[in-house]
Parts: sequence; structure tokens; C-alpha cells
Amino acid sequence: MRVNFIIILLAVGCGIWSCQDEPQQGKPADTGGALNVSEQTLNAGVTGSQPARIPTESEADSLLQLQQQIMQQPDNVALRRELGRRALDANAGIVWVVGKGRINPKASTPNTALNQAQMAATLDASRWAVYLIEWHKTDYAARFGAVQGGLVGVKVIRASTNDSLCIVLAQAPLQQE
Repeated sequence: MRVNFIIILLAVGCGIWSCQDEPQQGKPADTGGALNVSEQTLNAGVTGSQPARIPTESEADSLLQLQQQIMQQPDNVALRRELGRRALDANAGIVWVVGKGRINPKASTPNTALNQAQMAATLDASRWAVYLIEWHKTDYAARFGAVQGGLVGVKVIRASTNDSLCIVLAQAPLQQE
């Protein structure tokens, strides 16, 4: 319960911080539907022996599909293993995850709606990273829905939005301090 409170507190803090950088007219910044992070910052803070290869759009889509299947079949260990096989890059010391966040059409400004959706998507990606790291440690034994914990170091690599949804591809260090 305390961990959930801390995660919610961090989410609110990030939301407040991200809303302070709104464009002057209250319009969302034109990113062409995608957010890219420079290659220099891509592996910062990750302790792997090789640089990470960024998953393609189709590889990220397959991660998202596996995550959705796991939510529908939470006791299916084979799905967890397949997600782990595709998401864990042990050589680079990275776990790749996808997160989703709904865009709130009733938000005060379009930019606020996008920021909130991206924050929700990043939190969702963080939750999946916690699961993957725990499953990696326990040979995929932990039940979906039973893992709790905080995760630091999740970095959004790519984000795309449409009218109602923000989807992010993020990386997290496989080894947590």
C-alpha cells in the first residue's frame, strides 16, 4: 500500500512538472506523432556490455500484443516467457517495455491531455518493467497481478499518439539498485 502511494505521489509530481513546459498558445508541440531521444542519452545509466538495439515499430507492437495477452491470460507462463524472450536484452542490461495511456478529452488544454497521457503510458511501461525484472529473477513464477514495487530509470525512447491514446516504448535497466 505504501509503495502504491509513493508511485502515485511520483506520478502527480511528474505531471505537475511536465505541465510547466506548455507552449505559449496552449497547443501541443508538433512532434509528428513521435518522440525520439538522442542516441547519446539512450543508454545513460544502463550497465550493459553492449549498446542496445532499439526495437522496431513492429517489434514494439509485438511486445504490446504479448502484454495484452498476458492481461487476458494472467496464469499463462508461456506468454510471460515469450515476452521475456523478446523484451530482455541481457547483453545491454536493458528491458524493453511498452506502455499505454488514454488521452483525456476533457483536459484543460490539449497539451495537458497529451502530457497526462504520456505520463500514464510511462507509468504503465514502468509497471511492465517491474514484472519483467521480477519474472527474470524468479523464472517467470510470480503471478501477474501479484508483483508490487517501484522502478527507477525508465526512459521513454519513442512515443506516438492518436486521438485517444499515447503509446510509449521505454527502456529500463535490467539490474535495479
